Amino acid sequence: MIDTDAVVARCTQRAYLYLERDVVTGDPPYTADELALMAFEPDEVTRLAGLQPTATWRRGDPHPRFRTPRRFSGWHYELPARETYVTEHVVSELLDAVEPYAEGLTAARDHLGLRAGVMIVIEMQGDRDEDGDVSVSTAAITYSAATIRRVAALDLSLHHDQYVLVD
Repeated sequence: MIDTDAVVARCTQRAYLYLERDVVTGDPPYTADELALMAFEPDEVTRLAGLQPTATWRRGDPHPRFRTPRRFSGWHYELPARETYVTEHVVSELLDAVEPYAEGLTAARDHLGLRAGVMIVIEMQGDRDEDGDVSVSTAAITYSAATIRRVAALDLSLHHDQYVLVD
């Protein structure tokens, strides 16, 4: 039996809006033509959207973690991570921040041939008890109809990236 007072599990979530080139490619490695299709000017997204990104890069820029340069251009608007088990709260906060820029985001997508989505990154921290058993509390990935309508009104896709970290 696990002593629930001794085991503390945490769940940290963050969400970001991303824009990327709306092209269909094969699997990596990409051809030179496919790589060229994935390039766009992030500053133009910012100008059209009217929203300051938290991160941008151009195809060919150095990658912060890998020796090879970036394969495609990117534009992100991210909120800080927070500890919560309720994914809808994180998504709703991001929607609150970007909805005032809906017309500009649509203009940027249409003018530059981009698609947009929300990436939710969920990190669940588990713990081991003295017997080595792992305890992990997982996120509640559910959305109300109202939140789904908000996402649809912005023509966004939803993606979830989940990690379980255990000491």
